[in-house]
Formats: sequence, C-alpha cells, structure tokens
Amino acid sequence: MPQRARGRRPARLTIVLAQWCPHCVPLSVQNGRRLAKTLHVPLRLLDIDRKREVAAADRIVRDHGDAAPDYLIPQVFLEWEDGVVEHLLTGFSEAVPRTARAWRDLFASERLRDVRREAAA
Repeated sequence: MPQRARGRRPARLTIVLAQWCPHCVPLSVQNGRRLAKTLHVPLRLLDIDRKREVAAADRIVRDHGDAAPDYLIPQVFLEWEDGVVEHLLTGFSEAVPRTARAWRDLFASERLRDVRREAAA
C-alpha cells in the first residue's frame, strides 16, 4: 500500500456494500465503525442497491478498488485529506468467516499501524 507524506491525515472511511450481503451487514459495518472510530474519521456507507449511492459506489470501486462488471463487496477505502483514496479491503465470495479474517488481518497489519501513527501525528 502507498506511503503518505508526513503531516497528511485520513479524512473518511468508505465501505461499498449491500444490505442483503452477510459479508457486509453486520460484519463490515461493525468493523468499519470500529476502524473509523480508531482513525477519528467519519464512516460513509455506499449501498449498491440505492439509486442515489450506486454511482458513487461504482466510481470509487472502478477508480481505486477491485473493479469488475459484477464486483465483489464489501470494499473498503480510506480517503485522505489530500484526495488520495487507498483501497484497504475486498470481501471474499467464500464463507463469511473468510471476510471476517480479512478484517482481523487488516486490524493487525503494519499498514494500519502506520495509518494510526499518521492520524495521531
């Protein structure tokens, strides 16, 4: 994952999801809330089944995520104050425990430790 210049701060956490998806609700919503709180940023949820949200969801996935015509959800993005968008996680099509493990791995990652340090600086 890309390194940020010193003094940059995360601005928002975005999760692209669908309400019917068990990898998304409640698993990723709960973990997203936890991560946003840890980073002191707002959480934005973009539901691919809501007309007013789908264009923004498609755009962030296309421009910064794991894009495909029928892309996997959830996808999680950290948006920085300088406009940089960093893709943090894509859910898995396997069983929900696999996506839960991806969240645990993210919380334990060196990259997230770096982001926390940057957010606290």
